[in-house]
Amino acid sequence: MNVNSRLPYGNLISGDHGKIAGQKICARGIVKIVIIFILLSALLSASNQALSNLVDDIKADMLLNEAELLKAPSNTGWAKKANIDMGAAPRGDATPSWWQPSDQYYKSSAYWHGITPWFVIYPGTMHKATNVRVKVSEIKLFVLKRSSNSWQRVNVDTADPTWQFHQSYVSPSTAGEKVNKRMESDGKISYKLNSKFNPIHGGIYKYELYGPDVKAIYAQLTSELIVDDPEKTDDRAQAQLLLSIGVDYYPNINMRPKDFASPLNWVPAAAASRFGLIKRGTRIHHVATINPPGPIKNGSKLANIHKTISIMEFEANPPFVE
Repeated sequence: MNVNSRLPYGNLISGDHGKIAGQKICARGIVKIVIIFILLSALLSASNQALSNLVDDIKADMLLNEAELLKAPSNTGWAKKANIDMGAAPRGDATPSWWQPSDQYYKSSAYWHGITPWFVIYPGTMHKATNVRVKVSEIKLFVLKRSSNSWQRVNVDTADPTWQFHQSYVSPSTAGEKVNKRMESDGKISYKLNSKFNPIHGGIYKYELYGPDVKAIYAQLTSELIVDDPEKTDDRAQAQLLLSIGVDYYPNINMRPKDFASPLNWVPAAAASRFGLIKRGTRIHHVATINPPGPIKNGSKLANIHKTISIMEFEANPPFVE
């Protein structure tokens, strides 16, 4: 017998050899399935952690300001913390008791059908920098619809500021100056406070909505502290600038406060976030009609239950956020 003889080629996949080969193939398949399961579990865990962190950030942005505002009026809630006034109820009887327009129709249960997000850049009491600017971008507004219990992005056409002006706080005499606005190399808009540190109020267009279908609102934007003139000293370490993002309702998109709020010249906010510090890296600021932060003490005729959703419901059904 020739011990060096080879088995025919066909026998290599038959008998015991075939069983061994099949077992190896099966084992490889099991290993692949296990690896895929581990990867999917890791991705799901990371996604859940990211969502949890995001919700924590949103809750925090509806609490106390991160620093004291320079010469802010002491009798206003926003000088200290986030606030919810009209909340998720775009109707006149959700406005605070102290907001009293001459035309009482705008204090009735009639729904309003316009909405807009806005922001305020405000100096803190420790702000000393003069060579800094604030980038503002990625403004996103969402409405949770009662009819479908789903979130809808409102401003799909633009995410960059379209208007801005100085507020009279800090220095009333210089509030009428033109705002220092600049387009940066990355296409984003930046702002610089004037020499007297007047706060800058800005935002985007008004958008239509169906008032009775609003269950909650959420908005966000991205800020970043940058150098104004690269040829001068970078003094960002001496900066203390803060930003609040808010949302307003209007009876319709064609109306301005002077058209319906007279003798007042302002409209109560649906909600506004705390003033959060603007940092060297990008930071997302959030505002949401959620409870907590707690009861709304503004004396409106409409019960607070119609103005917010619980944080548990918000977390179980969050808005679409990239």
